Amino acid sequence: MLRVVLLVLGAAVAFAQTPPATPEKAPPEVDAALRARISQFYQFEVQGKYYQALQLVAEETRDLYVGSDKASAKGFEIGSIRYSDDFTKADVIVLVQRLLAVEGFMGHPLPVKEPSHWKLENGQWCYFAEPWNGLHSPFGRPAPSRMSLPAGGPPGASRPQPPPPGKLPNQLTLTVDKPNVRLKSSGPSSEQVAISNPSPWPMALSLSDPKIAGLTVNLDRMVLKPGEKAILSIQSNGGAQITTTPITVAVKVQQTNQIIPIKVSFAN
Repeated sequence: MLRVVLLVLGAAVAFAQTPPATPEKAPPEVDAALRARISQFYQFEVQGKYYQALQLVAEETRDLYVGSDKASAKGFEIGSIRYSDDFTKADVIVLVQRLLAVEGFMGHPLPVKEPSHWKLENGQWCYFAEPWNGLHSPFGRPAPSRMSLPAGGPPGASRPQPPPPGKLPNQLTLTVDKPNVRLKSSGPSSEQVAISNPSPWPMALSLSDPKIAGLTVNLDRMVLKPGEKAILSIQSNGGAQITTTPITVAVKVQQTNQIIPIKVSFAN
């Protein structure tokens, strides 16, 4: 137990020794506006007002925020801020006191060092959610509490948790309507693949772009709720590099590590 306590204290000390932010390099009004939005966002989480916090999330990543697990927050402190792209984006470190499912510390908030990404949208700083936003505690990636924000339900409602990676029954793994597509070897062409989620859990997706000149791949959503479909669009502008073997576009399911390969070939 003493070792665990020392680890927690070590995390707090490490946070205190984090190099100071560099607001002097940003216009004072920009830095003040960002800090105000960060404080407002995390204060909503402390208060359990997740739907209000959602309004501060970048629109294209709101599904990710809704589908994520949220351990209850009891307090926070802004650490470092690093600006980029002419002060329109920022990487932020916040020390958040969260109630984590750690044996021996149930009911006691622990310091979690949380990196987060922010960007300006329509003149307002917005939190940019990711499938995994890098929460760090002295115990590694924390087990989330059931303080979740399920779609269509009240804040704090619980939902079933997905099984460990590789343990999902075959009938509940994500499926595609076709594993192979064929594009024209000359002239523009496109194909679509529907990805379905038959499981009772929301699933976060990531897309592996093969980076072929003239070939564009895109997912219309990055979080797939139970029963929903995501559309993978694959387009060639007519000048894509033709290969003799099929190109693989891979979609990964973050919660289960399932890899969905889509083979792309070109007609002669």
